[in-house]
Amino acid sequence: MDTEPTIDLFVNGTLMRGLALHPNLAGAEFLGEARTVPRYRLHSIGDVHPGMYRLAPEEDGGRGISVAGEVYRVPADVLRRVEAGEPAGLYRGPVELADGRTLDGILYPRRLAEGRHMDISAYGGWRAYTAARPRPAHAGTAGTWSWHHSGVVVPDLGAAVDFHQRVLGFEVAFEALGMTDLISGLLGIPGLGCDLVQCVSPSSGVRLELLSFRNVPAGTDPRLPVWPGIAHTAHLVDDLDAALDGLTAAGGELIGQVTEFAEGRAAYCWTPSRTVVELEEQPCSDH
Repeated sequence: MDTEPTIDLFVNGTLMRGLALHPNLAGAEFLGEARTVPRYRLHSIGDVHPGMYRLAPEEDGGRGISVAGEVYRVPADVLRRVEAGEPAGLYRGPVELADGRTLDGILYPRRLAEGRHMDISAYGGWRAYTAARPRPAHAGTAGTWSWHHSGVVVPDLGAAVDFHQRVLGFEVAFEALGMTDLISGLLGIPGLGCDLVQCVSPSSGVRLELLSFRNVPAGTDPRLPVWPGIAHTAHLVDDLDAALDGLTAAGGELIGQVTEFAEGRAAYCWTPSRTVVELEEQPCSDH
């Protein structure tokens, strides 16, 4: 029986060890650190992840830099998971390394980077840039350090995604179809099913989550974000337990259960005004 081939993949952003999307590489073999040849430029895309592109030989003129990254041996099933979880705009293409190898790597369209997102080439890599960047301030008694996304429930997920892509210019960044146990625990509704797609605006980096639910029991609170038109906001915290303490002390309330996702723990909560916020636990250094 033929088996699908593995590939060696160069990564230079949040797929690297210890960063936000590294869990998507579970099952891949770490082969070591590496650098590109000095013919690339690097931008910070929405200050969430890097975008790397190659300069044409005739325009380099010493402007190209050598970008630091890591190399992994990636099975086909892991590669599919990596590509499904990549932020909008990123794509796989050939990357020349300083040791003479040409491997598949994670690239970003130059036309979407130049003039739209900060050029961080002088740092030589995403880790060096994030280490030099001022640490975001933690705000409020919940200790939030970043807004992550807004989510809205829609009656037809496919139609909503098409509209936001075609009319509003969003790009699909991530999808999770057929969720059951995780979403049931998060919202405290047994048997609940959910499909979701996160979209990103390539110009601003704004992230929008579109959700569609199945098996919503009759009598479910109409303010819960399981009904079409109901929205929630999601915020990043370093310490979810401390954040929940701060939220409940201010009159908020946990809706379902603290739930473990690949990216970290999360919880849906009522605010005192009975709107819904999601708290996602992610170390501030991963921003």
